[in-house]
Amino acid sequence: MSCIQEIRLSSTLQSLKSLTTWIIKWSMERFKTMRLLLSPLLFLCITYLFSPTPCLASSIAENEAEVAKFLDEVNHRLAVLYNQEVLANWQNEIQGPNNLIALLQSEIATKEIMRYIQSIAVKVKKFKRLTLENEDLRRQLSLIPEVGYEVLPPEDLELLYAVTANMSEIYRHSKLCSYVQREKCDLMLVPDVQQILHSTESVEEIEYYWLEWRRKTGLAAREDFHKFVDLYRKTANLNGFTRPSDFWYKDLEENSQTMSTVLEKFMKDLKPFFEQFHAYIRGQLRKKYGPQLIQPHRPYPQHLAEIFIGNAFRYGDTSGHMHLPFDQMAMPNITENLLRRGLTNTQVNFWNAKEFFRSLGMPQLEDKFWSESCQAKADLEDDHCWHKAWKFYGLYQVNFSYCPLTTEETFFNMFEALSDVYYYKAYENLVTLYQEEPLPNFSDTLGKFFSLAASSPKYLKKLKVVGEEYSNKEARINRLYIQGLRTIFLLPVFYILERYRLDVLDKSMNINDNCAYWRLTEDYTGAEPPVVRTNEDFDAPAKLLMEVDDQYTTQILSTVLQYQLLEHFCTLTNQYKPGDPQKSLDLCDLTGQRIVGEKIRQAMALGSSVPFKQVLKTILGTDQLNINGLLEYYRPLYDWLVEQNRMENNEVGWQKSEKCQP
Repeated sequence: MSCIQEIRLSSTLQSLKSLTTWIIKWSMERFKTMRLLLSPLLFLCITYLFSPTPCLASSIAENEAEVAKFLDEVNHRLAVLYNQEVLANWQNEIQGPNNLIALLQSEIATKEIMRYIQSIAVKVKKFKRLTLENEDLRRQLSLIPEVGYEVLPPEDLELLYAVTANMSEIYRHSKLCSYVQREKCDLMLVPDVQQILHSTESVEEIEYYWLEWRRKTGLAAREDFHKFVDLYRKTANLNGFTRPSDFWYKDLEENSQTMSTVLEKFMKDLKPFFEQFHAYIRGQLRKKYGPQLIQPHRPYPQHLAEIFIGNAFRYGDTSGHMHLPFDQMAMPNITENLLRRGLTNTQVNFWNAKEFFRSLGMPQLEDKFWSESCQAKADLEDDHCWHKAWKFYGLYQVNFSYCPLTTEETFFNMFEALSDVYYYKAYENLVTLYQEEPLPNFSDTLGKFFSLAASSPKYLKKLKVVGEEYSNKEARINRLYIQGLRTIFLLPVFYILERYRLDVLDKSMNINDNCAYWRLTEDYTGAEPPVVRTNEDFDAPAKLLMEVDDQYTTQILSTVLQYQLLEHFCTLTNQYKPGDPQKSLDLCDLTGQRIVGEKIRQAMALGSSVPFKQVLKTILGTDQLNINGLLEYYRPLYDWLVEQNRMENNEVGWQKSEKCQP
């Protein structure tokens, strides 16, 4: 019998297995008296029918050998192509943001990567259909980049690029007309209008710019957004997804229903805290603008709340530009204190952060790393001056571009950037396909966790950047208040924008139903528009990120996980104990706790070789995300808000808004 005939016979026998199993069970029940006689025969039948034939086993081995050879080629080729792109972007970073040669090289490298992915797409699909026993081979196949939008016909792909580029251009470069000089129409949102809004006391001027921004962005992007949605649905369908939202979450290795459940639970658990915070902010807005504008039990006007909350994102001296619960307690100016302490240049801050990681049990970086791998970036604009690690594939090389300016932001950003250096070095021995994070924004999550740990009052006191008073009750509430405005109020905004977009993609929300967007906004943020809106308006794109396929879900997950990691390690090291005011989570100092670096480096070393939940379990001992860490970190603020709202008679919650009428 030939191998092909044997395979065909085996296939036929496979179809008989279920029938044979039933016959065996029936026989054993009906012919108990013959059980001893039948047993030897049945055993032979079962052994033959349920064992793979030698030919099939040989076929699997041959398939795996072919796939392994293919993956070796893919890993090598992708490493070469990725490195060309990284090198071009690195050159652009250190030589200038408009280096034409570097930009051209980056564009060429990106196109070459896409061409290569397209060239192997058919073979990848073929190999994914094979029966493979080797889990490592299956994992690598699943991580080969997919064609994505390029599955569209050429004319649709060209249209997609055009509409996304146009929406990005609208969001980035729309110019607004001045409130004072209406004929002067050259104001950029950042920094021109932003500076005006933070300095004006005119409610009419604030409302004018709120409406002007939506007129220039939301309405202007409406037609392009419609086209994008249609093309995205088509892309998802051509990639084999019946629900566009499942295609949206493909990199999270979860379906949209699962992610929706996770996010909804976060919002439910956050709601009691958010409502107390919202009530306090509404009370402060009422003191400033009066009860006519800020009415009891009503959602607060979005345009005024955005200015109030946005002040928390202005770093430096807080006096004079924002309300604090304890105004008499001046917050320390971290930037000035860093300079006073002699932490005046990036190299000193680099070595300081490196010592922080070493104390946590991370391996010591080589002394030559600074001299051989670090260079100053060319663009020194405050809004873009960050430290950044650059990984190369298969070369055991990590470069580092740094901002030479010393500020509070660049000080804490150093911990985030160095986290990436350790991450890239931890998985540099893995194949190219595994040298990635297991979940979008996971490397950013780890960096923000280390930055959060470095913001501990106890650690900052060790550096003599803050004094003893930084830990007293008043300063502590002020600090948590500022951090809370930057964190707590963003999560519901991220949620409604993600939900709006996915509901539109899945057709569970009409794309032209502007009031549906405002109902989400009201339900989760307690805000309403300053004037009546209708379905003739189109407000959501004015709040969406400029890159239409950037995810808000991963930013929510990242924020939640940062605090979950802090809670886990502070509990593990006995630095945090629920109910003990001396061991509150916001006061936890992890320096010197080597178990932290050891556990996180174990997870870093996995790269993307295993699913995200397995990486999470390596660190936390559980694969489930929860928001408890965030709530515990801000519990002193929550308790204060509850008491303050009671004392000031600030109503909690809000009634239904009538500011959007279809």
